Amino acid sequence: MDLTTLTDEQLDEHRRAVLIEQERRAKLAQLPDQLAAMARDAAAAGCDRDELLERVADALTPERVAFET
Repeated sequence: MDLTTLTDEQLDEHRRAVLIEQERRAKLAQLPDQLAAMARDAAAAGCDRDELLERVADALTPERVAFET
């Protein structure tokens, strides 16, 4: 892609798309560790392990994922 041929508007749209993708990738890298930390905190607070697993599994069902995105 030759950025020099883009209009200012096209260049700004491209910049925003790049920023959005960078944010998505950063979240993708961080979220599993954040989820693990939350699960450890919940377990330490006394939450039931099976209920935690059920809630995570429920959140990842295809119907729910499709609905929430």
